[in-house]
Amino acid sequence: MFRAFHVRPATRGHALAPLLIIVSALVVSGLIFFYYTRKHIEPQPADNTPADQSPAAVSGGSSAPSTVKNPATPTDTVIGSKPGQGPANSIFEKPADLGAQFSRILANGDFVAAAKVLSPDDSAQAAATAEVLGKIINGLGFKIDATQKVELIGQTGNIVRISVPLQSPTLGSPPVRLSLDLERDSKTGWKVSQLHLPKELEAALATLPAENNKATPSSVPFMVLDRAPDALGYANEFVRALLKPDYASALKLVNSEKVLPVKLAALCIVFEDGKYELSKDKPLSSTIATESTAWVIARVHSNALGEETEFGLEMEKLDDQWRVGGLNLSKLLGDNARDSSIAGVPYTPLVKNPKGGESIALFYEYDRAELHPRAQKQLDIIADILKASPAKKLRISGYTDAKGTDDYNLDLSKKRAEAVKQYFLTHGVPIAQVETSGFGKQLPLSPNVKADGSDNPEGRSRNRRAEILLDF
Repeated sequence: MFRAFHVRPATRGHALAPLLIIVSALVVSGLIFFYYTRKHIEPQPADNTPADQSPAAVSGGSSAPSTVKNPATPTDTVIGSKPGQGPANSIFEKPADLGAQFSRILANGDFVAAAKVLSPDDSAQAAATAEVLGKIINGLGFKIDATQKVELIGQTGNIVRISVPLQSPTLGSPPVRLSLDLERDSKTGWKVSQLHLPKELEAALATLPAENNKATPSSVPFMVLDRAPDALGYANEFVRALLKPDYASALKLVNSEKVLPVKLAALCIVFEDGKYELSKDKPLSSTIATESTAWVIARVHSNALGEETEFGLEMEKLDDQWRVGGLNLSKLLGDNARDSSIAGVPYTPLVKNPKGGESIALFYEYDRAELHPRAQKQLDIIADILKASPAKKLRISGYTDAKGTDDYNLDLSKKRAEAVKQYFLTHGVPIAQVETSGFGKQLPLSPNVKADGSDNPEGRSRNRRAEILLDF
């Protein structure tokens, strides 16, 4: 049998009263604490936030969606705003946000709102900018190139540069780019410090009164006409030419007395073979040493090889124009050789020739003179260079490892050099441009045997090669 228990009302009330008092006190104290202290515990942006942030912070590389904060006007209404209603209070968390906002508004033909994106705090400067934008679009006939996105160019010190492509009214002409230099403000996010116009848009500035091109607090003109690119601009043109690969265009941007053609050819070969692209996160970083010299680090990645690497450009200013005066390829070539190696057949397009200088290298399987498919891709690029420069010549030297008789190896080395020559001839290179020779087992790149006298297969594989010396 179960016995029923009854609780009297008076007893239950005495038990709950202390508990209710305690809970009420906790709630009240919590509200008071939250009201008076929440502004001190909310995260605030630190002053003097460095511009050289993580790549994700600069170019939108994080997994979180990119946002543009505009307390006064939502982003979607800004894009379709009426003339004059620009996003003056926008806070851009990433440079790409500002570029995308500007590009969308300019595509809609709202020059006033687009100018306010670039210069929200100076009405006179914004008015002058709107006038120039109107001349570019309506007067000169340029328009936003919908086929190309706003690009992150790179960084110089605390300044990050992006470019906005414009489609030329001349059919078949390459896009013209507006370049925006941005700096980070700890309170307002990314903002434009300078607007660069290429020489093709010079007419848009022709009637602009000089006083309207007001100086920023740093005494740097807001709108600048670039009749020739600066160090970062030249580096960008150079790297993009190599990535195509466009050897002829790249050659025009170097000091040919310091940067040998063989290095440019090797870069074209590496980029074409690995299908490299400029890194999306800070592709170029420039450190200006003086007014006439600069170092630029170019970062590239290859989806095919699953790697990201870099190389250095030494920039120099000659006769008011920047040129590439030196290349540091050690990391790029080392990473590429490691990640693209094939068992039994090494791969490194640029080698130190034992007789001095550098040359393009092609490698062969043991006791074979047939070209490897990768070697054929290298030769395709060199053939295009030769056909574009009929006065140029090259010399092809064949080599073997130390196994076999001297006579056999000499004959095999000649066959390897001849195989390269025949490939060029079948691809339209005149025979007068090509010379061949064979050296057998002479001039090895690596030892054929180890220090203890045992066989060195890896060393021998590097000696089974043909070298191409570009006699340019």
